[in-house]
Amino acid sequence: KITLYISFFYLIYKSTLVLLKYSIYTNTSTITVDNVFNFNNFYQEYNKTYPNTKVPAPSFLEWFVGFTEGDGSFIVSTRGNLMFVITQSTIDIQVLHYIEQELGFGRVIKQGYKTSRFIVQDINNLYILIQLFNGNIVFPSKQNSFFEFVHHFNKLSNFPTVAIISSLTLPTYYDNWFCGFTDARHRRGCFTCSLLGNSTAYRFRFLLAPVSWKETEGEMNKEVLIYIANLMKGTVRSHSVKDVYEITVNGIRNMDKIIDYFTNHKLYSKKAKSYQIWLEIYESIKNGEHLSPDSRNHLKMKTQQINK
Repeated sequence: KITLYISFFYLIYKSTLVLLKYSIYTNTSTITVDNVFNFNNFYQEYNKTYPNTKVPAPSFLEWFVGFTEGDGSFIVSTRGNLMFVITQSTIDIQVLHYIEQELGFGRVIKQGYKTSRFIVQDINNLYILIQLFNGNIVFPSKQNSFFEFVHHFNKLSNFPTVAIISSLTLPTYYDNWFCGFTDARHRRGCFTCSLLGNSTAYRFRFLLAPVSWKETEGEMNKEVLIYIANLMKGTVRSHSVKDVYEITVNGIRNMDKIIDYFTNHKLYSKKAKSYQIWLEIYESIKNGEHLSPDSRNHLKMKTQQINK
């Protein structure tokens, strides 16, 4: 167990309200969290529903939880209908098909020219997903939306009442959660490099800014971001967007953890290509190629291909 000190956001359910209400303690409280993902309940329900289907690997489930925390939504419609949705740019539609294939349920649809979605609406499959995420969520804000979802699920379904597991789970350097979270759609590129002006100076960084969080969620999740940043030898700083915090790792000398992690944990989105180009530039800079005018111009052109 790890004790995480954060400003504690707790939920009060009122039967007369559709939405959850949040109460905020201004003083510091403690929340005990696990640092091991537990998928036993998920596998039990998955095998009941799909006895002849190969179960998803734990490595995929770790990645999928991270990806969901970046881009997934537990939706309760105004009519009370329940949906699990992941939204992606159609450029990365292969990631949604990968999820569909690994889970063995859900469907992928295009929504307009640029956007695609992975959707689960079937009540049996939603129950399986609830078993997956219950007790395995990392960020308090995502846990809150999940609690609301489960609250409505318990009212609407004929399944046994789901007992909410209130503890959070912290990822480790050795699982795939951070890879999934990085793969999720964030507005800013993660792997960045700039060769500055006509000098030999450069800026080499890893950035992760989850700007899709709603107002107040950034502050709610800040302590977890700090924990994750520490795993990667990074820091957390305020983003230009209000109430958003950004994980930053700066400089060639500080990239050993990032490079070791992504070398051993696979990315599935277009960020995989960006990482490979970024890694090649990393090796070139270490070898001093940025010091020569000719090779520096080549590296400048190469940096423009990152995050395309």
